[in-house]
Amino acid sequence: MWNEIAAWQETLAHRPDLSAKTIALYTQDARRFATWLQSEHPGLKATEVTPIDAKTYRDHLLAKRFAPTTINRALISLMLFFDTIAGTNPFRHLTMIDIVEPAPVALSKTEWNAVRRCAEQAARRDHGLAFALAALFRYAGARVSEVAALQIPDVQVGARRGSLIIRRGKGLKHREIPLVQEAREPLDTYLNHRRHLAEHWRERAAIRGEVVTSWSRWPDGHLFLGQRGPLAERGIREIIAKLGQAAKLSSPLGPHDLRHTFAKSLLDPAAYGLDRPPMPLPAIQQLLGHADIATTTIYTRVSADDLARMMGTSEAL
Repeated sequence: MWNEIAAWQETLAHRPDLSAKTIALYTQDARRFATWLQSEHPGLKATEVTPIDAKTYRDHLLAKRFAPTTINRALISLMLFFDTIAGTNPFRHLTMIDIVEPAPVALSKTEWNAVRRCAEQAARRDHGLAFALAALFRYAGARVSEVAALQIPDVQVGARRGSLIIRRGKGLKHREIPLVQEAREPLDTYLNHRRHLAEHWRERAAIRGEVVTSWSRWPDGHLFLGQRGPLAERGIREIIAKLGQAAKLSSPLGPHDLRHTFAKSLLDPAAYGLDRPPMPLPAIQQLLGHADIATTTIYTRVSADDLARMMGTSEAL
């Protein structure tokens, strides 16, 4: 069988659609199988391998605790290899390992409270910038690209109601998201500072004899500004990451984690101490801007912590 694998490797090397790494993994899978086959059935030829041998090898990899993705790749590699061997392909109809995708990473109530406290403390230094950003992700479920593109008129904040308008969401979709009080208050604080920033940039332009840039103006300029201009996605990610570090979270924090937390809190309010029924999936789909409701259903998956909480084997978060 070793000669057949060597010949197959040489054939793969002439395929422009395969990288050297992919070829190495394919042949590594084939050699691992050949080694196992030699130990189980010494002298057995490649043409004599049966579907039972293929199934037994798959179960052997499972028993050795290989990751499901590694096992499935090995089965695909061997299916491709045996396509070059005369006779029926023993791996052609073998069932792959069903991989259940994990639930999206969302913050617990305790973790979010820690992030919120850090954002509130940072407000003394950044005039509420970090808190406003975190609030938009956590309570409006916006994408980082959408937040980076926001203009001042896209955010309407009042005493009792507010809204976030996403004018160019993913797929150029337009949507409007109601803003709850937890989002309105941080945004209102930042908007007061944003008004002062407009004056700062106007004075700076006047001193330099320059035209005031459109992105700096009030009330129709860019919403989130950095030290040199509009705050880009990278800057937003860095601000959110620093909040996660300050909150001493166990893993890095990104805007998408807060977006996941927004979705999970709507679908499983009890996890966040909220006494209200879960929101229907179509409504969550609309708020998140998903084109397909199948994308929204990923939030129906539960994590190990969720199961423990639902079964009453852990303290409430």
